[in-house]
Amino acid sequence: MLRTGADKGRGKEGSRTDAPPAGAGPHARSPDPILHDLIDLAAAAKVSQDRVRHLLDAVLSVGSDLSLRNVMRRIVAAGCELVGARYGALAALGENGEVVEFTHTGVDAATEAAIGTLPSGEGVLGLVIDAVGPVRIDKVTGHAAAAGFPEHHPVMGSFIGVPIRARGVTLGALYLADKVGDEGFDEEDDEVLGALAAAAGLAIENARMYQASHRREQWLRATNEVTSVLRTGPDTDEGLRLVAARARAVPDAAIAAVCVPDGPEYLAVRAGDGAPAPAFHGLRIPIVDSITGDVFSTGRGRMIEQLGKAAFTRSAHTFQRLPGPIADLGPAMFVPLRTGPHPMGVLIVAKYLGAAPFDQDDLGMIENYAGHAAQAMDFAEAQQDRQRLALFEERDRIARDLHDLVIQRLFAVGIGIQGLCRGLDDQPTVDRLSTYVADVDQTIREIRRSIFSLQEPANGPYSLRGEILRTISDATVSLGYEPTVRLEGPLDSVVPPDAHGDLIATLREALSNVVRHAHAFGVQVTVAVDRRATRLELLVQDDGVGLPGDLPYRSGLANMVQRAHRWGGQCDFEIPARGGTRVCWTVPLPRHADAEPDEETDP
Repeated sequence: MLRTGADKGRGKEGSRTDAPPAGAGPHARSPDPILHDLIDLAAAAKVSQDRVRHLLDAVLSVGSDLSLRNVMRRIVAAGCELVGARYGALAALGENGEVVEFTHTGVDAATEAAIGTLPSGEGVLGLVIDAVGPVRIDKVTGHAAAAGFPEHHPVMGSFIGVPIRARGVTLGALYLADKVGDEGFDEEDDEVLGALAAAAGLAIENARMYQASHRREQWLRATNEVTSVLRTGPDTDEGLRLVAARARAVPDAAIAAVCVPDGPEYLAVRAGDGAPAPAFHGLRIPIVDSITGDVFSTGRGRMIEQLGKAAFTRSAHTFQRLPGPIADLGPAMFVPLRTGPHPMGVLIVAKYLGAAPFDQDDLGMIENYAGHAAQAMDFAEAQQDRQRLALFEERDRIARDLHDLVIQRLFAVGIGIQGLCRGLDDQPTVDRLSTYVADVDQTIREIRRSIFSLQEPANGPYSLRGEILRTISDATVSLGYEPTVRLEGPLDSVVPPDAHGDLIATLREALSNVVRHAHAFGVQVTVAVDRRATRLELLVQDDGVGLPGDLPYRSGLANMVQRAHRWGGQCDFEIPARGGTRVCWTVPLPRHADAEPDEETDP
């Protein structure tokens, strides 16, 4: 397997070109010039015609496939056949000079499993990568650079290796060992392998360009699918699961997860795809001290070589309950879900430990995918907001029409019928007309209840004014008449949400007491905030029988008093001079410097 040395990064010659020249592609260069060069090379080196024929066959075989893994296998097989080597291996290098693909022949599966870790490009192998041309060694085990051979590695004698380059960039190295017949490799082998390496460099470059083009096509297809679905406005969790599923499928990763804000200090894993995903669902990751938080805050994507190691280094406390799933993850990408300056979340894609690392092309493509997905979700949310706004506007129009047209006409009908009653002497007819008037009054009350419901969101949250009107509307049926209601001041803007419940509970208890004890024919409700927005006051006054002289503080009245004391206020029960009962519930409000009084509302 030709493995030597420990993991270490290695530089490369030249610089990679992100895009091929105009018109370039997987089949951009014809093999004819290469064949002519090989023929001239063979003639100059006095290579046998038989080896020339085998060399040309090898070049055609190597260049006939666009799968990188298949191309590498063919290169190794062709090299072993051309020089008569028992063992062969090809190491393909990544952008940073690290070994990202490794193919070998001559070593069985049991020996490969015993050897374990793949080579990293040190020792003799590193010597070949750094060389200008072929490197020959008579006995590899005795060479000074031959360090780090693991236990169970086959014993090898003669060795020859050649770097593989294209356009000035080192793409990898071809290694061959143990020439058949115990003969050492010679200059003719150098020439043949040099020619094969030239063709191999172009074949590997074409295979990589084809591979990158195929990945771009997959990402483009995933982007189109996700954006078309998200624009239709699916449920948020369903949309995030789709984003994760497509992001995992394209690079064939182990897991993809979407993290969204969970309060000001945390991100939570909201959706995921892949076998390890259920273990991470709901996990809360701190924004301040985590890679995920860094990407969320800065809006810049990141690549990680070993996710498990990085996670335990930066956020050990967060991942301590997931030692198994997180430790099994290796290469990973973190990209922001972002539209404009406002981040929506972070998309994480990770492979299992030992898989080929991601490169800058992968990072750029998934960033583009995440950006389009975020825009689609933002567009869907804006569409839903517009639909809700249109619905609210329509409900407001209906409420205005009911109040301004229907109720007024019903009032006119009721007054007209009452006028007819005063001019009639037939008592049965008067009684029937009075019944019709009562029906009209009941219809008006029901329409007003409908108006209150139309002026509030279908599923809440409700404004304080809406809650007050709804409570009074509910009590109308029990009272048998509609209370007079007066709302004053900026109720919805300055009354704390925590005080809403106590105010509504006090109002409900006061109206319930009127129904049960007052025997009243009318009740007036006033809820007001003073002009300085410092005091909230609730007045409920009826024209009933009044309070008894020895007022017993039963549970209902005691609760009303207790709710006022909770806010530093008071609750008083009085008998006005004109009779009835007056409940005055008053609590102080926090100061709001920008509070402005609302107009009076008397529905």
